[in-house]
Amino acid sequence: MKSNILPRILYILAAIMIVANTVFSVINSLIPNIDDLPEGEFISSFKSPAETSEVKFYLVKNNLGTAIRGEKVNGDKSTNIYWQTDIDTVSVHWLDEYGIVINDIPLNLKNDKFDCRRGTAIFSDGVTAEKVIENEQK
Repeated sequence: MKSNILPRILYILAAIMIVANTVFSVINSLIPNIDDLPEGEFISSFKSPAETSEVKFYLVKNNLGTAIRGEKVNGDKSTNIYWQTDIDTVSVHWLDEYGIVINDIPLNLKNDKFDCRRGTAIFSDGVTAEKVIENEQK
């Protein structure tokens, strides 16, 4: 009896791993990573106030519509930080060296990214609303 338990446990663990792997693969295919976005057509770029970094924007057109992709460029390194669909224009307002408002969405360039498929900044809390209001009053 004891010799039959070990193979059964191994079969159950293998089945659980197969199901988990399948579930994670489906989830990953439904919500792609922000780093795997299409290139698009360059539309504009904006340098930070101290000109240490730059944010470049691209218009992406495909069968599903239009979108704006934004990438932060520091030297030779670029990272996608912004993705918004159903839009074809971009407005940018720098708050300081790391604070930026893109189409009314505040981000902190140190660690924030915005992906409209997720609905919010997907890391940290972004630039505080108070800071946005404070800079608009200046």
